[in-house]
Amino acid sequence: MKIDTTRFGQIEVPEETVLNLPDGVLGLCETKRYVLLEHDSEGTPFKWLQAVDNPDLAFIVMDPNLVVEDYRVEFEEETAEKLGVEKPGADLAMMAIVNIPRENPIAMTVNLRAPIVVQVQKRVGWQIVLPDEDYPIRHRLFPDPEKD
Repeated sequence: MKIDTTRFGQIEVPEETVLNLPDGVLGLCETKRYVLLEHDSEGTPFKWLQAVDNPDLAFIVMDPNLVVEDYRVEFEEETAEKLGVEKPGADLAMMAIVNIPRENPIAMTVNLRAPIVVQVQKRVGWQIVLPDEDYPIRHRLFPDPEKD
């Protein structure tokens, strides 16, 4: 299928690669279909989560396990049922949304409190808000040189 994007122009992606987020992303519940695209730099941990039906909407995402060793997500039984799993495991993939300030890219942060959890085989996922305050909404990827 072909999709139009602001950042990448018109691209073609296999229909079976579309991710369905029935509740959308927090604050953007009307946009439900996304594709995961590789970033243009080889070896980067960043990917793009591009909306299929909104050319302007794309998020930079990354695996939160690359940020925090032993990153663990525990979710409610209702979420487990939606995902079709009994507990977090091998059939789940997680993404955390990255925020890169235009005026100071080195101050980029990743939202560890609200990961997007995807059931890989079904290609369906939900953004969940973790109750555990150990994971911040704005976790810096690089140290703040002014605080060192």
